[in-house]
Amino acid sequence: MNTKSKKYGIFGGSFDPVHNGHLILCSYAMEALKLDFLYVVPAFNPPHKDIVEAPFDKRTEWLKKAFVHDKRVIISTFEAEKGGLSYTIETVRYFTKRHHTPPYLLIGEDSARNIESWFKFQELLKEAFIVVYPRFEKNDSLINSSLLNYENRGISFLKAPLIQLSATEIRQRIKGKKSILGMIPESILPEVVAFYEKKV
Repeated sequence: MNTKSKKYGIFGGSFDPVHNGHLILCSYAMEALKLDFLYVVPAFNPPHKDIVEAPFDKRTEWLKKAFVHDKRVIISTFEAEKGGLSYTIETVRYFTKRHHTPPYLLIGEDSARNIESWFKFQELLKEAFIVVYPRFEKNDSLINSSLLNYENRGISFLKAPLIQLSATEIRQRIKGKKSILGMIPESILPEVVAFYEKKV
């Protein structure tokens, strides 16, 4: 794929495991933002997560299988190659230097509410087009007014369906011997179930 002078996005996360909500979100984001391609970047050592159960190589393998039919999606192992803590600002700067243009950075509303605690978040606001996707109902009492203060100051909000799927719930369901049919791509279903069942 020729990625020179293209409009692109970055979607990072632990993906522990990747699920169908991630795939749906990527489709909506690429369509709404008119992206030519999207980097999906599994975190190597996320600073805001205490535990990531699946190893980096396993999570990356699942992502490649999940997105195998969408040639606009590129699975990047940059954060593992860099090593150390996975700070978003460093990932943004790497891709900005590579493409000579800033990216659209997709982050969940739950993560965005804590953006003031992110490493160099003020610089991040200036160096990426931050696009927040919904994780809560609009009348949710937890809506953080400070997040709304950043609208039109580097943060915009993606119009996408509210998808009530989480990797945490999927892991818990597997460990509880409950079905996750329809929650993750069928191509990785058996191995995801087998992996987390061993974590009980």
